[in-house]
Parts: sequence; C-alpha cells; structure tokens
Amino acid sequence: MRRRRFLMLGASALLLGGCIAETLEADVPTFEVQPASTFVRKVRAEGLLHAVEATPISAPHDSKRPMKIAWVAEDGMAVKKGDIVVEFDATEMERKLADSKDDVLASNKKIKKESVSARANAAKRDVTAALSDSEAEVAREFESHDADILSRNEIIESSIDVELAEAKARHARRVKDIERAVSSKQLDLISIEKEQSAREVQRAEEGLTKLQIKAPHDGILVLKRNWRGDPIRVGDTVWRGQKLAELPHVEALEARVHVLEADAGNLAPGLPAGVVVDAHPGRTYEATLLKMDKLAQPKHHEVPVHYFGVTLELAETDAETMRIGQRVQATIRVEEPEALVVPRQAIFDDEGKTIVYRREGGGFEPVEVELGTASAGRVVISAGIEAGDVIALRDPNEEAAALLGDKDDAKADEGPKTPGGPR
Repeated sequence: MRRRRFLMLGASALLLGGCIAETLEADVPTFEVQPASTFVRKVRAEGLLHAVEATPISAPHDSKRPMKIAWVAEDGMAVKKGDIVVEFDATEMERKLADSKDDVLASNKKIKKESVSARANAAKRDVTAALSDSEAEVAREFESHDADILSRNEIIESSIDVELAEAKARHARRVKDIERAVSSKQLDLISIEKEQSAREVQRAEEGLTKLQIKAPHDGILVLKRNWRGDPIRVGDTVWRGQKLAELPHVEALEARVHVLEADAGNLAPGLPAGVVVDAHPGRTYEATLLKMDKLAQPKHHEVPVHYFGVTLELAETDAETMRIGQRVQATIRVEEPEALVVPRQAIFDDEGKTIVYRREGGGFEPVEVELGTASAGRVVISAGIEAGDVIALRDPNEEAAALLGDKDDAKADEGPKTPGGPR
C-alpha cells in the first residue's frame, strides 16, 4: 500500500513538472528568422564644413632661426590681396643684424692687422738676410787658406764664419717664405669669417623685409590650430615653413566629421551619406564618403573616447546657406545585402560563446552563431541559423530555473512538520 502511494506521488510530480515546463516554454516570446534581405545601418556623425582646397600661409621657408609672432589677424576675418595677416617680432632679427655687422668690422680689423704684421715680418727678415749676406761677403773677403800665415785653427774658424753667415741669410729667406705662407693662410681664414658674417648680415636684412606675411589673394582667414584646438596667437614661436593659417576657396566645401570607434565598422569610401547643416535643419544634402582616417584618436586629450575622422564629399555646395566652420550632422548608410537579421535581445553569451536559443520540437536548444554588422536594435547573423528558424527572445532556462527555485524556496519556508501537527 505504501509503495503504491509512493509511485502515485512520483507520477504526479513528473506530470506537474512537465506542465510547468510546457507553460514556461509557451510563455517565451519568439522571433521567426526572415529570408535574407538588405540590412541598412545608419551611422551618425557630427563635424564641421571645410574647404576642399585652400591656400596655405606659412612662416618663411628660408628662415634659419625661430620667429616670434608680434601680431596676427583675427580668425575668420575677411582679407584682401596684399593685406598683412601676420607680423613677426623684429627684436631678435635686429640684434642678429647688429652682431653680424660687428663681426664684419672685426674681420676687417683682423685682416688689416695681419697684413701690417706680415709686411713688418717680411721687412725684418729682409734686413736679417741682408746683414747675413754682408757678413758672408766680409768673411769671404778675409778668408785665407795660407798655412804659412795662419794657423790651422784660424783657417777653420774663417771657413766657419763664412758658412755661418751664408746659413743665416738662407734661414732668414726661408723664414720669410714660411711667414709669408702662414700670413696668407691666416688672411684666407679671416676672409672666410668675414664672408660668413657678411652672409649673416644679408640674411638678417632679408629677414627684416620678411617680417610681414601678406594675403596672396582675397578670402576668409582661417588660423591654424594646435592639438588643443587653440589658434596661433601673439607670442607664439614658429619655425621656418610652419603652417600658420590658410585662405580657403569657398567655391567647393566638404564635411569633415567624427565617427565613434565602435560605429566605424564596415565604413569604406563610396558609401552614401546625408548631411544637415545645423543652421538650416530643414534640408539634407547628399554626400559620399571620400576618405577615412587609419587611426582612431580622441577629439579632446582629456576625454578618452576615440573617433575616426571621416571626410564626406558633398554633391553640391550651397553658397547661400553653407559657410566654412559651420557644424553639421551626418548620417552614413552602410548596406549589407543578403543578410539574416535578428533582434539584439535574441543574442546570449554562454561561457564565451555567442548563442541563440532555437526551437527544437517542444523546447529550445542553444545554437552557436557568428555575428556580423549590428545596429542599436538588430544584429546580422553570419552563420549558425537559417531563414525560417524560430528563436527565443529571452533565455528560457533562466526563467524556468527562477520559477522552480521560487517553489523550492516556498517549500523550504514551511519548515519540517512535527509529530502531532497538521497533516
């Protein structure tokens, strides 16, 4: 009797569990995968209008030293051809000019001093050589080899006197030639120093004439900005050839926008886009993605969010409404043909694997899938499921486990029954 009662209780429990599972699976919302179609993802971006072409304004390319800005025209100012847009501080250039002129004068004095010294040394050696020649001539005149009159030592001393006088004359002339050559080389070195100083004078004088940069043609002046976004200003030090500003050609404009790094997948040149100027939100201008940066960078060094720079080529430039520097909002269309698209909430993570729950018979089975392009609410499935499959929009296992766990918790809360208590 007791065994029969136990079997009946077990069967009732199995039946109850099956009913609960069927009820839970019936409550799971599902989605039927539609046949492959074109998936369109819209990528939002924002940026500014820029000129397609612009005339650069740079510091003088032949400047040999850094230059300090003394005055600069206002950013966005309308200028005419020949108007001064940048002036440099002349203090350093004037100091260099004065120093170079002093160097030239010093070189002239060195040349004069060396020339006088060379002439004096030459005259001194000439005098020495002449005296030595006279001594040699006198020594030869009184030289005697008569052994009957002079002793052998006197004859030898007389010969030595002649040879010594001749040697002094030769030495004086040799020293004169050497000193003349040394003086000539020294003059050459001083002349080279003088030429260098003279070239410095010429460069300084030319630099003083180039302390003003003038606009090459009419236009709107756009100052160059640094990595912080600040334009050049008075007091900044610039180097030769450094770009300072530009005069854009307003006939053709383009949009330079920033796309979040996470949204930049599958972006490529040639994609269609729409551009809306913030100042005129009622019209959308057609555009095409022209180029995209290879490296994502933050727009602000204090904000670690990375963006890709994207240039959009406008189909037309509306001169009445478009201005350089205006803010724009862009929408880039990314189309993927023959794509299976499912809602994002149907995608789950199972220990590092990406899965969906596909209906199999009376329940759901996990199926590993590969993801493709995604938007805010939809995801492209590259592999793993087919059109016509029915997938769950929530994890059926977690919901069932939660309900069964609640019943077990309720039974546990009743506590153990004591003898004599209610049955």
